[in-house]
Amino acid sequence: MKAKAIKAAVVAALFTVGITGPGLAQATGVTEDKVVIGAFLPLQSGLAAGAVQVRDGTNAYLRHVNENGGVNGRKIEWLVENDSYNPQQSVAAARSLVERDGIFAFVSTLGTVTNLAVLPYIKQRQVPLIGPIVGSPTLLEPEAKEVFGILPTGVERGRALARYILDDLKAEKIAILYQNDDFGKDPYDGLVEVLKEAGKEIVAEASYEPNDIDMSSQVARLRSAEPDVVVLAGIPKPVALFLKTAEAQGWAPTWVGPSLLADPLFAELGGSAVEGMHIVFDVALPNMPEAQATNEILAKYAPNTRPGYFAYNGVIGAMLFVEALKRIEGEPTRETLIEAMESIKDFKSGIFPPITYSEEDHAGVDKFGVAIWKGGKLEIIKSW
Repeated sequence: MKAKAIKAAVVAALFTVGITGPGLAQATGVTEDKVVIGAFLPLQSGLAAGAVQVRDGTNAYLRHVNENGGVNGRKIEWLVENDSYNPQQSVAAARSLVERDGIFAFVSTLGTVTNLAVLPYIKQRQVPLIGPIVGSPTLLEPEAKEVFGILPTGVERGRALARYILDDLKAEKIAILYQNDDFGKDPYDGLVEVLKEAGKEIVAEASYEPNDIDMSSQVARLRSAEPDVVVLAGIPKPVALFLKTAEAQGWAPTWVGPSLLADPLFAELGGSAVEGMHIVFDVALPNMPEAQATNEILAKYAPNTRPGYFAYNGVIGAMLFVEALKRIEGEPTRETLIEAMESIKDFKSGIFPPITYSEEDHAGVDKFGVAIWKGGKLEIIKSW
């Protein structure tokens, strides 16, 4: 009897910690009627406005899925922790989501430096990360089996900006404003690479910190070089401040920026200062016909969030997770989730170029279009 009691206690303990074999216990974050996922977002920071839209976009799509029956009988619960765009807080938030809340996967996280800080923990705990909204090649052309990128790398964005500036705008003197972290430095590197191949150099450069509240010195530094084109490799709030400062000083070269400056939030922050800015985009613009199905979901479940770059980034992470979950036969595990993600081929979302993954390739998209801000709206010059 004593041996039987010990055996029963061991089995009970295994159930408790979730390390029993298939069929004996649910995977972490998975119950009979629910799958729990999570994200860390900079809801209190210079990137807060974008983070709120990511949150609302992800929530809207998951509510849409849940109200239509969920996935294989399970509803999806998405938990969010604020990290204030602070890498130490991000690691603490990630640990809390995994170890306290027992999430199944990370979906739609935002912030290059914060995601990079959490990456070692993700690899150690082998928790899938789907749809990080970042600019680093480490996360967008990942070697880590747990990570699935969605966007082009910051380096590739920089290359695309350079090609457009050289081939279409025929610019001779090029300057750049960039965010002083990996998010801004990667596009800088891509830009310099292509310019060097063409025998050109940047005539002036200036950087900023995400929470800077004065851009007058950066404007003065770049203006003194008299560039034809200025590349703005940053996030909406500080870039809008830069443009408004330049406008107040009567300085208006040709501005060129990446996809996240196509978000309506950017036009709202910058007002007339964004007029005429060229955007090399890799995420759908709200007025593209392909995006209308997503726009309807946002209108229903997040009526105060306008369709655009950040909301679409939240939606695509949720879309990909749902698609992978649908493909899993039997009880979901983190291993089968990764396998299901690697089976996704030419996934057409309407808000991103088609996405394909494989066991060897977890990279995001690499196609671009061009648009120009005119009258507070984006006029598409060419699509991807």
